[in-house]
Amino acid sequence: MNEIKTQRVLGFVQTEAPQYKPLLRYLPSFIREIAPNASKTDIEFALHRELHRREVALKRESGKILVEAAKLKDYDGYRDRLAEFLEQSNELGASALAQYVMHRKIVIELFDKALSTDRKTEKYPLEEAVHNILFPMGSTDRDTLYSQHNLWMIDERLTYHWFLSSDKPLKKLKEFQSTSSLRPDLFIFDRKITFSEGEEGQQPVNSLVVVEFKRPQRDDYTDQDNPLQQVLDQIRDIRKGQVKDEKGRPIVLAYDKVPTFAYIICDITPSLREVLVDRDAQGTPDGLSYYGYHKNHSVYFEVIDYAKLLTDAKKRNRVFFDKLNLLGGKA
Repeated sequence: MNEIKTQRVLGFVQTEAPQYKPLLRYLPSFIREIAPNASKTDIEFALHRELHRREVALKRESGKILVEAAKLKDYDGYRDRLAEFLEQSNELGASALAQYVMHRKIVIELFDKALSTDRKTEKYPLEEAVHNILFPMGSTDRDTLYSQHNLWMIDERLTYHWFLSSDKPLKKLKEFQSTSSLRPDLFIFDRKITFSEGEEGQQPVNSLVVVEFKRPQRDDYTDQDNPLQQVLDQIRDIRKGQVKDEKGRPIVLAYDKVPTFAYIICDITPSLREVLVDRDAQGTPDGLSYYGYHKNHSVYFEVIDYAKLLTDAKKRNRVFFDKLNLLGGKA
């Protein structure tokens, strides 16, 4: 019976849950805890429980090893225990990484589906569909779990931020003092790295980023109504506002010293391409991205076509999918 259960677990891990591969070598020690008629959900629960159990034990072991390191009475024994500890630690780290890579594959596939037309209405979805996949609308990073946002699809660096607001009016933000009713799709201050009070030229944030999403295949942009003008207006209002620190105190911020970036995520349709060319934006060879620097506003901007955003995300993560044998399907 244990042999039958073992084969079921092996099949489940190989085909659906590769993040648990590091546990297979320990399967004989906990296979009896899995019921003969266990469903896939039951099997995954058992594997997750075992993984958590080993993570807790590993943390306890690390504490003991550190205590022994301070004494250094039996170096050979300490070295052996340390080698064993690092081996187990690497296994659990590989499991967590595998789980995260699977998460990325699912997100990319969902994003791909979100860009498809509705077969019944033959209409493309609103920008809300793709916006919510990258970051939940109407929230900030203060009330959104780290696992609920996928800003890595736009730029891996956006994951490391100090403050982020998603589709909330500037005047309603507790962390930002403003009278503006504009609501940037994503409004990001890069997180602090170093800051010494009174040190001239040192800023509490490293950059300001605004991200704007547009409905897929929208093609009615004008010289006055276009996403580039929208983000410039938003940045102008943001610069009029006041950043607050963790204690709610206003921070003096010289915006002319803070690099400011704007990302526009949309389909680069003919009307938008005309607007970008008129503003002297530079196009990439594939025609799926435009970039430039607006000197008067001191803003670096990049316009990324949905197709390019999706394709680049697949390319960046392909090697990880390949290592985990997750290349089946669109990703």
